[in-house]
Amino acid sequence: MTKGPIANIMAQSLYHAWEFLLLELNSALPGNEIVARYMQQVALQCLEANREGQGPENIFVRIIESRSNFALMLIQGLIGVKIAPQDVNQLIGALYSAIASIEEPFEKESAPLYRTLLKALYIVLKSHAGQTSAAGSGSGGESISGDTLVSRIQMVLDILDRVVGKGFRTLVTLIHDKNTAVSPEDLGLITAVLQACLALPDMNQQQTQVLNIMAAHDAMHVACSLFSWSDKITDNGDPVYGELSLLFLLELSKLPMVAEQLACNGVISQLTSANLTRFMRRGVISPFADNVGAQRCYSVWAKAMLPLLLNLLTAMGTTVAPEVSYVLNQFPSLLKSSVERFEAPGTSRTASKEAKHYVTLLTAMEIHSLAILTRVLGALRQNNNRDIPEVRWDGASLLEYVEFWLSSRRLLRERLLPLGQREVEWKSMKSAAAAANGATDGWESVLEEKVVVQLEAVRDVLVEEA
Repeated sequence: MTKGPIANIMAQSLYHAWEFLLLELNSALPGNEIVARYMQQVALQCLEANREGQGPENIFVRIIESRSNFALMLIQGLIGVKIAPQDVNQLIGALYSAIASIEEPFEKESAPLYRTLLKALYIVLKSHAGQTSAAGSGSGGESISGDTLVSRIQMVLDILDRVVGKGFRTLVTLIHDKNTAVSPEDLGLITAVLQACLALPDMNQQQTQVLNIMAAHDAMHVACSLFSWSDKITDNGDPVYGELSLLFLLELSKLPMVAEQLACNGVISQLTSANLTRFMRRGVISPFADNVGAQRCYSVWAKAMLPLLLNLLTAMGTTVAPEVSYVLNQFPSLLKSSVERFEAPGTSRTASKEAKHYVTLLTAMEIHSLAILTRVLGALRQNNNRDIPEVRWDGASLLEYVEFWLSSRRLLRERLLPLGQREVEWKSMKSAAAAANGATDGWESVLEEKVVVQLEAVRDVLVEEA
């Protein structure tokens, strides 16, 4: 065996030793700036070492993956730790360079490494890059200099171009090819990076650049096309790409200029003419449906379509209001069931007395979006009732039901049903906000907190409308 492989094997063992030492130090001294500094430096060294030329043998591939996984663990350990703005930029730059150096990111051999780097990039952007802004540190935090801010914005725009725009288009092309190793997780990671990029301070001032980047890759049209095909390219019967494509558009629509362009491009008519939307109009979808397809379609409706319509309405106002009202009225069964799901137990004339009513975060999000949509449309309709049709949604009855659940907290807690693994974890997690506020009748779990916040917002909107 040559000296090179021996040295790399020794280096791999050294990385494992560093891993044990630094993670033990971090667990013993969480938030310690000296430990955090070492963790950051080692993460950068791992990323830099991976960029150096190495052989194609499997041992080198495993070493590179090991270093990347170690860097990801170190970056996860830095969550919540104060890091200087220039150091954040250094991490972003190193991760972007490592990602850009992978020529075929979605090939079977390179996909695991690419996913690891995307996760690390998302964590840095989400946890650190938004902590400082151009306004400085009036609250005592560390300010970010003009040069550092300009450098960060440029790196983020490069990420939106190379990683998000180009990556999304490439990924959608490969999704149609059943022989590739791509998965829904890849599309979710791209969307997560997009979300983190757009959430950074001062990105609202870059709307023109973001719009031009997405237009150059035709990303918005590609997302609409993926949605239109999502009933045919399912994952074991699950039209998950329908949800992921709309979530991508939803993140973009948070920028008013992009939302306006989406509306002008006829995104509403494109989405409502898709086969998946036609299935949703039948009203057989529900979070409690027996098959995964109906469950996913409900998630598309509540988690993606309604918030997307709200963003378009917020950006365009009266111009798009008639179309939004018309679309909502195309789903009478869903509008009706959204209210019926919150009926007080024992009050329904049609449901069995023994049938239990369950409350979920997703159903609370659904009525929250509908409450705001109908409130805004109602306000716009006062001066234009001939062009903007009334949305047939029973907000008055829903207000009574929501007030019942908010006044019956023990029953709400008993009927709270988590959907998915993340909500199961939230239900087992104690709410920190309630403890911090000293609430005596506060939330017992993070999931309960999120549901109650949604219901309180629905109540406030409907009371104001009444």
